[in-house]
Amino acid sequence: MTLDELKEYILGQYEAENDHSFEEDSSVIVFKRQDNKKWFAAAKNIGCRSVNVSRAGRIDILNVRLSPRDITALRSREGFRPAWRMNANSWVTILLDGSVPDDEIRSLLDKAFTLAGAKGRKR
Repeated sequence: MTLDELKEYILGQYEAENDHSFEEDSSVIVFKRQDNKKWFAAAKNIGCRSVNVSRAGRIDILNVRLSPRDITALRSREGFRPAWRMNANSWVTILLDGSVPDDEIRSLLDKAFTLAGAKGRKR
């Protein structure tokens, strides 16, 4: 899945919006829920070495917000890395290089979108 395919999928599948929330790096695409503006995913094209990929060049990545249990299970699998520039306890990085099947990426996006869902106010 490419960044363009990913963006098209997310904006077509979820009540979400995207923007470039990082002032210092406008190339990061942030996806957030429309109802509460909480982030559930972020994507970027970065240098391979930034995510410990042992080849030269650049790679597309997707950070998704997941439960700590899900993150622990994924970190040791091919195609997943500790979160790039995000809290590693709440986010995981997915390499968009074909090592993770598109169906699994979509399933993880479903979880991320749900996790970022609206919660009742604390009193």
